[in-house]
Amino acid sequence: MREIVKVIMYVYRNNNGKKEFFVLHRKRGDVVVLTGHVEKESLEQAAAREAEEELGVKPKKILNLGIFSDVYIKEKKEQSREHAFLIEIPNKDVHFLEGDEKHQWHSLQELSQVLTYSNQKQPLTKITQILK
Repeated sequence: MREIVKVIMYVYRNNNGKKEFFVLHRKRGDVVVLTGHVEKESLEQAAAREAEEELGVKPKKILNLGIFSDVYIKEKKEQSREHAFLIEIPNKDVHFLEGDEKHQWHSLQELSQVLTYSNQKQPLTKITQILK
């Protein structure tokens, strides 16, 4: 079994005082926040690089939430450890650059209802406390 390290990114923008989170509505029907692989770099560097690669904007702020989850993907026979990051980007209209998946902006309150996977819902309580 292959083990990999990933970052899970809660990317948001401040749109006139309203915080909006970027999520993908994938073709296979699930709704997710952005994730990316850690290469030969720190977790923070990976989160910054992945956000820029996937959205084409440089993050304004990056916060390691200190939360991780272990995820097993049967089809790929992969075990991954996903470290959660809260990432603020400039208030711009951005698009997912690494595929033709549809995206939408959601409020923090909506994330717990729209995200498909429980491990992606886990950090929402901490994010709510931070963004008060």
